[in-house]
Amino acid sequence: MTEKPVQVLVVNGDEELAAMVSRCLEDTSWAEVTHVTTASDAICEELTTRHDVVVAAMSLPDGDGLSLTRELRVTNHCPVILTTEQPTAEEAVEALRLRITDVLIQPFDIADLIELIRVAAERRLRYRHRQRRYRRLRSMVSRIIRERRDLRQRMDLICRDLVHAYRNLAQKVAQSGALTHDLKE
Repeated sequence: MTEKPVQVLVVNGDEELAAMVSRCLEDTSWAEVTHVTTASDAICEELTTRHDVVVAAMSLPDGDGLSLTRELRVTNHCPVILTTEQPTAEEAVEALRLRITDVLIQPFDIADLIELIRVAAERRLRYRHRQRRYRRLRSMVSRIIRERRDLRQRMDLICRDLVHAYRNLAQKVAQSGALTHDLKE
């Protein structure tokens, strides 16, 4: 997928599920998984390491997955996948508002979760690539505009020098009387 492994943050109190996700993802060698059990630990972890994908449980010991997503969106707009047992309509609407990538209803197949993480990670990496490309293009366009402005200023100076030199030449020719001499003949 990439040279650098995808950073996945799993926020879930279920140690068995977190271990299974970690094992499956790390076996593929394209992802590194960090597991925390609370929303506050997830925020602390996110402040120290930028994650590409977050997989969070809807219910956490110190909050919920939606509140965690709101806090994460302040610094990182990475894909978030929520897992829940019984989502309510309000939770589903709020998940849409927060642009949560997907909501998996438990029990779910671990292979489905792994595939969702892979797709979300690829989408995130493509987005980052486009952003880097966009920044490079903006930089290049800025440099071209500066160089064009500089070139125009240099051309203006050259044109002024040519006009000045032409005037001096015309004055010298006029003072020499060569034009009036040719007209008399």
